[in-house]
Amino acid sequence: MAGALSTAHAVVLFQLETFDSPTNWTSGAQNPSPPVITFNTGPTGTGDSSLQITSSPGSGPGSRLIAYNEVDWAGDYLGAGIHALTMDLRNQSSISSYIRVAVNGPGGWFVTPAQELGRFSTWTSASFDLTPGSLIDVGGSDAAATLGNVTEIRILHSTTDSFRGETGLRTLRVDNIQAVPEPSVGLLALGAALFSFRRRKD
Repeated sequence: MAGALSTAHAVVLFQLETFDSPTNWTSGAQNPSPPVITFNTGPTGTGDSSLQITSSPGSGPGSRLIAYNEVDWAGDYLGAGIHALTMDLRNQSSISSYIRVAVNGPGGWFVTPAQELGRFSTWTSASFDLTPGSLIDVGGSDAAATLGNVTEIRILHSTTDSFRGETGLRTLRVDNIQAVPEPSVGLLALGAALFSFRRRKD
């Protein structure tokens, strides 16, 4: 499956990241175990790579389950018609993880509601709503302003509304991140196609 090519600060609709090549997801220079691409670990197995995000016990660098990107996934989400991010997730931890997407920009920090992944989960398809009305204020003042110029996006674990992530021993795998339009747009297009097909049959 091919996705649109991404350029710095220019996220585009249907942009897709499959982690088959080097990535700009990171978690800071001091993290001893930064996000890393691992081979043959994606949803389809052999030949399918995924991004591994880990966190360690304690409170020092690397103790929070978090990865952020300030390059490929920055830009104007509203202008590009992006209303959600979809991705495949797998929790390889012995405890549940609560995954959120966080965005920062001129309007401040906002996060999505958490999606729970049970302990040692199988691959799960997730969708994170990035429309202004769906986001939770975690220090921001204007969700639309942030979505109009996202400077940083994060994938993290947090049971509470936070963009910082929580500490604890966890491993999360991520694959097939894609920028998609409002779900209803896709449904309307599908409905129109089906109606046209039925009329041709008649």
